[in-house]
Order: sequence, then structure tokens, then C-alpha cells
Amino acid sequence: MPKKPIKQGYKIYGIADHGYIYNWMWSSREKGYQDMVLRPTLTPTGCLVRSLALSLPRRFVTIYLDNYFISVPLFVELRACNFGAVSTTRPYKEFPQYLAELKNRFALKLEWNTLLAAVVQGILCLAWQDNNIVLGLSNIHIVDKAEDFREKARRRPVKTSINGRIIRKVFGSDYVKDLQIPYFIDDYNQYMGGVDLANQFREVYETHKPTFRNWWPLLYWLIDVACINAYRLYRLSIVSQRPLTHLQFRTELYCKLLSYSEKAKLQSLRVQLGGKRVFNPDVLHLHYWKKRPKQGTCAWCSYRLKCEKLLNRGIKGVAKRSVTGCSFCDVPLCREGDCWTRYHSNDVPY
Repeated sequence: MPKKPIKQGYKIYGIADHGYIYNWMWSSREKGYQDMVLRPTLTPTGCLVRSLALSLPRRFVTIYLDNYFISVPLFVELRACNFGAVSTTRPYKEFPQYLAELKNRFALKLEWNTLLAAVVQGILCLAWQDNNIVLGLSNIHIVDKAEDFREKARRRPVKTSINGRIIRKVFGSDYVKDLQIPYFIDDYNQYMGGVDLANQFREVYETHKPTFRNWWPLLYWLIDVACINAYRLYRLSIVSQRPLTHLQFRTELYCKLLSYSEKAKLQSLRVQLGGKRVFNPDVLHLHYWKKRPKQGTCAWCSYRLKCEKLLNRGIKGVAKRSVTGCSFCDVPLCREGDCWTRYHSNDVPY
């Protein structure tokens, strides 16, 4: 799929919330779709969406879909299964042709916030004029009352925006302005993108390696998904303290899984030094000596002694205590010696 992070030859269809993947199904050119229950009124992709929705732990939730899957019969079926469904869409045969014609012929001619809607088989089909005309489907929204619109702070498009001239008239000289937009649009903007977020997390730290066996990509993908799901659950569980970054969490996970390894234990100690300790040319001026509210153990001395204990070397000296330290890293450091330099160095020895 062009411009997608998935490059291994399988298509993975997932249902996710804020990057946590609840369930998934796969397809390939050779095998086609994974086995699933087919419905006579739905296309194979529509049956796939229905199967994923029914695998959720509960009903009466709203699903926000990519326009690749959309059809009026699918939304009717999801409503029958007690699921809400919202999505933007592309023109197709069940969608009202006069709304599709608006997008094809009048995309740049209507005033901003123009809204036209029609009901097909109990499903709301609409066309809304923003920078361009947006086509959408929903089985939970209505647009015929004043309460169906919400005031949102919107930013004025830049002058270089191709279609921004339509909405720029509304802003006048204001850069930010509270404007009334349909609940449908605001809900879609707020809640769409759970699978995209999971893909973004996976693409940054991918475990995939080139292989000759066609099942290896699925195994690597499963490992990535397990790590990402664990990270998302971790972020939900941490309330009272500063959470680890994604990289720190992955490193700590690696250290816990390979805790029998001496190198993993040393890497865990490096993570405990903190994520902001390394000098960066852009923030160099932020690292400076500062007197702390109370005396504390030098972060570098403590790290050095833990490494010596782990490697069964003779422990030399003791961890000194200091009332000063780095303001940016928020750690105590010895005023004398090379603790400041070593702590802020990229080249930290094992």
C-alpha cells in the first residue's frame, strides 16, 4: 500500500482505541481474506468490519472507520448489531448522487459551513463545506437542530493554503475564532485515528528483519503490537508519577525480559539515569548549576557504584552527597570531580 508504514506483503485490518489494538484480521494476495462469516448484503470488506466489531468486549460503542470500508448497508448492519458508526466517504452507488455531484462540481464555490444532508435506509448522508467539501455517513448523528452544532476554536488557514480562501473570509483579521461546526465533524476529528496511532508507534521502533519465510512478517508484527499495547496500558495506569517515554519503556521492557543478561541489567541502569541528561546543542544553555532545596546523593556516583556492584568489581569509595546539581535534569551532582561531565556525556561506559 503506497505511503503506508506496512511494507511486508500482508494487509492487516485492525480495530483500535488510542493506539491499543483490540483485534485484527489479515489478508494476502495469495490466500485472500482470513476466514470469517459472510453476509449476503455486505461486501467482503464490510463482513470484515462486522467481524471485528463483534469481537469487541461490549456493544453500544461508536466505531470511526476509514473510508476504504464504507457503505450504507454496512452502517445498517452495524446499527442492527448495536454499534454506532461514523466515517467520511467517497462517492459510490448507494450514496446520493446529488451530494457526490456537489463535491465534483462545486467544491470551491459554496460558502463555508454549508451543509446538505439526506437519509438513505435510515443512515445520514451529508456533504459539508470546509476548505473542501467533506462527504460523510453516520448512523448516530442528526443535523436538523441547533443543538447538533458545537462551537470550536478554529485556526485561520495560511495564505499558501490552496483551498483556504473559502474559510479565510470567515476569520477576517482574527487568527483564531470560535465557529459553529456539526457534531459529526468534531466527533470524527476527535476520535478517528486509533489504528493510525498504533502504526505510528510501530513504525518508529519496528522489529522486522528481512526474511525468506512468508510467516515471519506476521510474527514480527505481533511482537510489535504486543509491545505497543503494553505501552498504551502502562500510560493509562501511571497517574501519580512522570511516565516513561516510548523509548524508555521499550528499553525497560527489553531489560525485564532479558534480566538474566548482564548487558541488559547495565542498560536498565542507564535508563534510570533519566532521559534529559544528554547535552543537546539546542538546549545547552538550559543545563546549569543550581542549588537544590535539600541535599541528595550524586546521580553519577550512585550509577557508578551500582555498575561496579553488578560487574562484581571492587567498590571504590562511596556515593557523595551534594546540595547542588543540574537545573534542567533536576538531579544532584558533585560539585568537584568529573560527575557533571560524565553524567551529561553520550559516551557512558558500561
